[in-house]
Order: sequence, then structure tokens, then C-alpha cells
Amino acid sequence: MGITSVSDYAWGHLPQHATGTVHSVFSSSLNVELDGLLLHLGSSDAPLSCLGANVDAEEMPALVGSAVQGDRAVFRDGVLRIYSRARVSELELSAAPVRCMRVPELAGAFPNDIDAALLREIGALGLADRTGLPWPDRSRSAVSELARFSAMCRRVLDKGERSCGDAQVEAAERAMHGAVEYLVGRGLGLTPSGDDVLMGFGTALRFLYCGDVSSMAQAFFETVSSVVPGKTTAVSEAYYRAMGEGYANEDYLDLLAVVRAMDEQALPDALARVLELGHTSGADSLLGFGAAFCCLL
Repeated sequence: MGITSVSDYAWGHLPQHATGTVHSVFSSSLNVELDGLLLHLGSSDAPLSCLGANVDAEEMPALVGSAVQGDRAVFRDGVLRIYSRARVSELELSAAPVRCMRVPELAGAFPNDIDAALLREIGALGLADRTGLPWPDRSRSAVSELARFSAMCRRVLDKGERSCGDAQVEAAERAMHGAVEYLVGRGLGLTPSGDDVLMGFGTALRFLYCGDVSSMAQAFFETVSSVVPGKTTAVSEAYYRAMGEGYANEDYLDLLAVVRAMDEQALPDALARVLELGHTSGADSLLGFGAAFCCLL
């Protein structure tokens, strides 16, 4: 089967030899678990996942049509073989182009014009009505606490030190910690809505502030690392690990490229592409993304 691209994150974490099973199968993608590593196989007409590889769109229906949960999988010498009842599917990952899925860092000051455009476009999406997250007062306050934490990261970064006052910084970090504890694993599905919110937030936070390893924003990733284990699904945990190492899916990398280029005209299409993800995953993750840009204060 033709592999059109492989994530550098996934390729870098694959051992020379691993065995496992098909973890989950969807209409146009599937997940394979290999010795504890989750590998996502998607279609070439969809954004590349940082956790995996994309299969030629014409061949993907045959793969998902034959695979079932529990099918044996073996990775050896750069080739993944999936042993289904109807066929053996061979995917030569080593022959595919490897794409960098690392989140870029914003260079210099954040441009006000694209900030205003983000506020306008994200506000127009009506994300609160599209989210799969239960939306009582606690959910709203959790997202607002994330936004306030991002705003404090910006203040600290602009001042060059924690001169905003230790009490203010500590209060922002405590509120962020509470928001993370509330959101992790909250909701239904293989990636619960609360996880999607946090992953969208973390992707934007890394873009905005993590050029400096001493950034206040590192507290968010440390909190996620301490809270997540055992509190959510295996799929979410895999994406959290990738986020913590600085990686994201192709649709978010494309959105960040638009932001970096200050291309206001391309912004609606880039946001719409993210919004297409899953049943509510796109809306959920954009809630978090918008919070990092303080669009939801």
C-alpha cells in the first residue's frame, strides 16, 4: 500500500521491531498499538496526524474495510504488516517522505492585526454551541482560567521577568492547574472534549511562548504531564505526550503558518479545516486555541 507521508514524531518513536494489534477502526482511518506506541493511519486526503502516517486515499477504503479491532500487527525493517482475516496489508513506512510536525515558535512580538482577525473569526464560529464539552459555569470558567493564564504568560514575557508579582503569577498557575484537572478526560469518545480543549490550548501556548525554555508557559506542560496519566483514554494520552514534546497535527501547523504569515484572507479557511475534525474535536480544540490567544476572555 502506498504511504504518502509519515510524521517525524511517529517515525522517531518507532522501534526497529514491534508487535501489537489494531486498536480502533473508523470510516477512513485506524489506530494500531505497537508495544505501547499508538500509530494513527489516516487517508492522504485528510490532515496528517503527528502520531502516524497517511495512506493513499484510493487504497484506504480497502485497509479500513478489512481491518478489525484486535487484528495482529507487526513492524519490522520499516514495514508495517496488518494481519486481517481477508488479507495481509503491507505498509512500507520507511519509503515514505517524512514530514516535520514540530510546532513553530512565534518570532518577535505578536502582530496586532492578526490578533484582531483571530478574535473576529473565532468569535464568529460560535464554538460554545458546537463543543462536545458540557457547558455549565465550571466549563466556561475553566476555559477562561486558561485564557487568563496565557495572558499572564504574555505579561511575564513582555516584562522579561516575573515582575508582575509572584502572588499574581502563582494565582494564575493555581487556576490553570484546576482547569487542567477539571478538563482532562472530560467528555466522551477516544479523545474526550476536555482533552481536545487542552491540546488546542497547548499547541497555541507553545507557539506563542515556548521559544524560551524558562517561559512561564512550561508550567502548563508540567501540569498536564503530572495530571494526565491514568485519567483519560490511551489515544488522548498519546496525543498529550506528542504535545508535550512540541508536536501537532497538520491542520494546526497549517493554521499556525497562516498566523505567522499574518495572512488574514487565509485565516477563515484554515480555521474551517480544523473545525472539520471529528464530531466535535475541531470545535473543542479551537476553544482551547482561542483561549491561548485570549480570544475567549
